Amino acid sequence: MQYTTEGHTMRRHHNKLLSRVTQTAVVLALVSASSVADVFQFNSKRDWETWTFPPGVLATNNDGSITLRRVDKAINAVSNSTDFLHKVKRTRDLIPGGIRGFSNESAVENLVDGRDDTYWQPSQNDVLDDWWIEIDLGRMVYATKITLTFPDTTDAVPFRNFSVYINDGERSTAAKDIFQFTRVGRTTSPNESRVVEYTLRTLDPGPATGEHLQALDTLSYAAVQYVRFVPEEIHDGAALAKIEVEAIGDNVALATVERGGSIRAGTSQGNSSLFSDGDHNTTWALSGAINWEENGHWYEWDLGASFWINRMIVEVGAPIVYGGNAVIKDIEISTSDGTQSGGLTSDRVRSSFDYELLTLIDASQTPVRSIYDLQFEPRKTRHIFYRRSSSFEPARKVFYLVVEHALYGDGYVAEVVMTSDFIDLGGTSSIRRLTWDADLPPGTYVDIRSQTGDTFITKQEFYNKNGVEISEAQWNKLPKSQKQDIVELQLPGFDWSGWSPVYLEPNGVFLSPSPRRYVQLQVKLGNDNPDVAPLLRDISLHFDNALISGGVTSRIHPRQVGFDSLQTFTYVLNPVFRFGDQGFDRVNIQTPSPVHEVSVRIGGEPVVPIAVTMIGDSLQVDLPELVQRDSVEVEFQARIQSNATLFDSWVSVAGQNLQQGVRPAEQHASTVFVPSVASGGQLIRLVDVPSVFTPNGDGTNDLALIDFVLAKVEMTRPTVSIHDLSGRQVRVVAAGADGFRWDGRDDDGQLLPPGAYLCRIMLDADVGEQAVHRIINLAY
Repeated sequence: MQYTTEGHTMRRHHNKLLSRVTQTAVVLALVSASSVADVFQFNSKRDWETWTFPPGVLATNNDGSITLRRVDKAINAVSNSTDFLHKVKRTRDLIPGGIRGFSNESAVENLVDGRDDTYWQPSQNDVLDDWWIEIDLGRMVYATKITLTFPDTTDAVPFRNFSVYINDGERSTAAKDIFQFTRVGRTTSPNESRVVEYTLRTLDPGPATGEHLQALDTLSYAAVQYVRFVPEEIHDGAALAKIEVEAIGDNVALATVERGGSIRAGTSQGNSSLFSDGDHNTTWALSGAINWEENGHWYEWDLGASFWINRMIVEVGAPIVYGGNAVIKDIEISTSDGTQSGGLTSDRVRSSFDYELLTLIDASQTPVRSIYDLQFEPRKTRHIFYRRSSSFEPARKVFYLVVEHALYGDGYVAEVVMTSDFIDLGGTSSIRRLTWDADLPPGTYVDIRSQTGDTFITKQEFYNKNGVEISEAQWNKLPKSQKQDIVELQLPGFDWSGWSPVYLEPNGVFLSPSPRRYVQLQVKLGNDNPDVAPLLRDISLHFDNALISGGVTSRIHPRQVGFDSLQTFTYVLNPVFRFGDQGFDRVNIQTPSPVHEVSVRIGGEPVVPIAVTMIGDSLQVDLPELVQRDSVEVEFQARIQSNATLFDSWVSVAGQNLQQGVRPAEQHASTVFVPSVASGGQLIRLVDVPSVFTPNGDGTNDLALIDFVLAKVEMTRPTVSIHDLSGRQVRVVAAGADGFRWDGRDDDGQLLPPGAYLCRIMLDADVGEQAVHRIINLAY
């Protein structure tokens, strides 16, 4: 981040955010109290590191820009093996993947550096039993082949005779780090090749059917965590340059909880994240019969970010207590991009996301299949819902283990939300503009929002080890191994504005209330196509010293009125002035309707305003003098038809383009309530229609004026229609500049015959649907 003023640039140091973060304000020490414009920037890797976002889904470039990270297929799983941790029994510690060897140990890293001109050459003084190499991939992968590359130099030659072994990471004995390896390749004659490849296969003859299921008897991959290269002959100059393990791709199931995601399950909740950890020793078990909800045969998975998924592999096993024989019957998997569902879910456990069915697998036949490989067109996926559907033989019991549920894609991450820390501008400041610079290829977007405030509250959150939030009482009952540390959050206080609309223009007016001391930014980077990604270079806040550095608060009286009654209101502004403040001479108050009978007092004394004007939905009052120490009271008459009407306001100096927002003195201090609206009742009120009208074209009584007042609720739009007495709709009346007016014609523009017609006013509001009917007589 950079703080710039008058051509001087200083780099600031800020508190970094932790994973599920304890947020602390980013502190900006002001250089001076001058009134010149200041700029606060995010445009470097160090700047973006102060933000909160899921790890592993964003990439920062050398020039300081940030973009979505790629999810690749056909990866070399050796290249990043040290990035993954897994637990060992002998110490119970988490250790990274890597490579080990006993002969010429200092050179073993040459095998995983990706280079052909470096190599490992065992010592001729060591016995053959020490001539072996083991690679730990750090996690289990589904590998398609193992490639050995031998050096091509005068002082090194390929190994002549050797074997290659693999293990999927599963221990032979649960309590000890003992592994049984399977040989997947061996020389049958002395090797002279520089490159030797061994393709991997898995036999799985179990029959199963389902959409997108690759139900092949032989799969073109195998589960691998450990690879051993074992020479079987000592000879001069024997050397190996590189070992590569080609895997299906990046498994985005890994690190779900670390990304801030979670897995909520109906049974065995303490182990619900174990099928996403890349460890063949950990599983999630389910057993029982009949109803999948009652038996908890489901899990709901939040990935922590959105990915373009085009492949899933579900690997199952059998509990030893059931003789090693699994009974599965069926599997149903659905995905969601995170869009909220418009209605109730069909069951009691699924969250209200708009899920799309991916597959329904019939696994009721024997022998039971172990690996369910689903391949499909890319789906934007944030949530996955897995359940037993009970569609096939629902009365039979099931018992099996979900060993792994791996997820793959090919392309950029679909969507990531990143949030800045709280930015302290060093004092109350007027933020004027937010500018940003980004490359946006077609099909990509960068959505930036802001919020501002002055106070904070502290909250504690409690999570189990699967990342699911729980109550404090539940957390206290869990053993340490089953829960995460307590998270303390510094959250916005009541005076924070909430998130602004998206900044559509790269150089736009700041959209959150100002002045404020603290700012927070939110950025959503995403795409509609996995082949493209946005590139964000810079976000800058442009701000000035406030007109009133201590801020301005507001109150309105009275705060409770009757519906649509003409009421006299007093709006009080209390500025907190400090030395050097400029003051203000203009007040703007946002009102729900035009106001009347405006009067003004400054410091309790009546004054005559220079001008009183309604500009759009705002009352603008120009004061006769610059206010630099007193309160201001504006009195006016208005009608209120909506419950919880907020009278927002701001102050300024006439002739200057710098405005300062006003915040309520406390929560709801500037809000007027209409109890009769809040308690329900009729939403369509004061309906007035003519009993008769004559559309003769003579200019007299040609239109039926349909007037009414709405007790407003959010996002409501009334529908006015005309019906004959049989109930048949003949006309939908559109709202014009003067409201609803009917000219006696039907929807085809034809004059209707004289007679009585029914006028229907309908309102589909968030509190329900209401309709009012009136009779209108049409005559000529």
